[in-house]
Amino acid sequence: MKKIVIKFGGSVLYKEEMILNVEKINEIVDTIITLHDAGHKVAIVVGGGKLARIIIQASDVLGHVTTFKDILAVESTRIHALLVIASLKNRAYLLVPRSFEEVGKALSSGKIVVTGGLQPGQSTNAVASLVAEYWGADLLINLTNVDKVYDKDPNQYDDAKPLDEISADKLLEIISQQDEEPGKYALFDRVGCEIVKRSALRLIFINGSEPKNILRIVNGEKIGTIVQG
Repeated sequence: MKKIVIKFGGSVLYKEEMILNVEKINEIVDTIITLHDAGHKVAIVVGGGKLARIIIQASDVLGHVTTFKDILAVESTRIHALLVIASLKNRAYLLVPRSFEEVGKALSSGKIVVTGGLQPGQSTNAVASLVAEYWGADLLINLTNVDKVYDKDPNQYDDAKPLDEISADKLLEIISQQDEEPGKYALFDRVGCEIVKRSALRLIFINGSEPKNILRIVNGEKIGTIVQG
């Protein structure tokens, strides 16, 4: 049986318009329940997505400092985490951890642990990597809105190439092209990638539009992009 950390955010949670994709959330929850009932241990880290971006935009207009924007972004992730916890019912640890110490306590419960952000200035990608490192996870699965990681942004470059397997150093090179601001960790972030590298974590990016891809990965199929630290 495996220890699995699953990270997903707004690209999975929301439809194009600012409406929660409850059908997709149910599919993800059903998939996680399948893993849990099969004996796997699962922890989930949920991002802030569109909710975080809307709140941060308002905070910007109101003239708030960046630290306060970070705090608002963290709180938005916890709202999403509560949504998933309620959907998992009695299989989930019923509180959203607000510190790494609380994450450790929750992981010892045997329940599915769902958390969002933990502190200002730290992305949920970094949180997921830290949880995977601390827990000794076999897999860190990142649900995205694309099938694979590309060597450069496919929205900007027609010649962008999908990658089946890359090193953590190559991922660092790719993400260095993106901005890192509150609510804007498009693919992954530098801190999360450094953690993947130092602990040789097995990070896999897959398309979150098909939650059953999670089961395929756990069963050993090669899909998405594998990052080996």
